[in-house]
Amino acid sequence: MTTKEAECSIPTWVVHVDGSSTSHGSRARVLLESPQGDKLMYSIKFQFPTSNNEAEYKAVVAGIKLALSAGARSLVVHNDSQLIVNQLNGTYEAKEEKMNQYVTRVNELLALLESYEIKQVPRANNEVAKHLAKIASSWTNIDNRTITFLTISKEEAEKAGCNIFCVEGEEPSWKEEIVNYLMHDDLPRDPVATHKLTIRAARFTIIDGELYKRVTLSRS
Repeated sequence: MTTKEAECSIPTWVVHVDGSSTSHGSRARVLLESPQGDKLMYSIKFQFPTSNNEAEYKAVVAGIKLALSAGARSLVVHNDSQLIVNQLNGTYEAKEEKMNQYVTRVNELLALLESYEIKQVPRANNEVAKHLAKIASSWTNIDNRTITFLTISKEEAEKAGCNIFCVEGEEPSWKEEIVNYLMHDDLPRDPVATHKLTIRAARFTIIDGELYKRVTLSRS
């Protein structure tokens, strides 16, 4: 954590996260707000069973990763789960091994920030639910700028650094080329292929060893 004087000089991002698990499936919802007030909404579907607490933790992990990929250095995380917030703040002890793994993973991501705060908000004040309800009231407003839908097809070990937001395609080779270029400046010998790769790679970034697609913030 930084001092209050240092925090004042760093633009602060805000992320509202919510996870849930029902008989119809598990998902996470993330609302990311830039210091300028721009908002990005993400809905993430898990194609494997999770408990409600696991879904909440996955939502927190996803929210922090998205904030990091957008360039956040100071972050406030809002979540309505008293258990999750208190475990992350150290008020409650995470006794289960899996919950301990999530706490460790979240702390690893938070350590990449210069300052952060984890806040509990009442369920009724959850901005994620409010924003989704507003979108759902007019489906014609849903487009790529309004909400991004993501899917995780298999369970990951959070402590190992999972690839939550890799972009799926028929062949993995193009992703490997982008990763090798961004991490090791590895380019093809063919000038035409090099030109295409550099243009395509400009739309991606590497955060915490993982490939993310850059997003353009739009004012809501």
